[in-house]
Amino acid sequence: MRVVESQWWIIDLPDEWEAEQVDDAITIGDEDGVGVIELTTLQKENGKVDDKELREFTAEIEEQFGAGQEIQVADLSGYYYCYKDGDEAIREWYLRLDDLLIFIIYSCDEENAGMDDSSVDEILSTLFIKGEEAEITE
Repeated sequence: MRVVESQWWIIDLPDEWEAEQVDDAITIGDEDGVGVIELTTLQKENGKVDDKELREFTAEIEEQFGAGQEIQVADLSGYYYCYKDGDEAIREWYLRLDDLLIFIIYSCDEENAGMDDSSVDEILSTLFIKGEEAEITE
């Protein structure tokens, strides 16, 4: 098992999955090419992200695909959506904790829907949010 680390979080990655930085997101794909997980993190400059702000990000998806379900992933809370869009099966998580917004999207071809669900859930269960690191002084 390997670790993928961003400025804000750490996640365990099974050996058969690879990660790379693509623009502002970290993309994780499995070796058989079935699906891709994309994690994007935004940090609010002043204050904590509240539910109203999170819901502004989910408004368009709810308009198209219906209400999401409330979910907890690690220390994050938010909303989960699962839907089909064209020939793609998509799972999305819109999550918040303190001043962080984390968007996670898993997508694959519709014919492969569900194939990686347990692996994706296992990977996300290892998500660890870094705390404020104390400054070391001598």
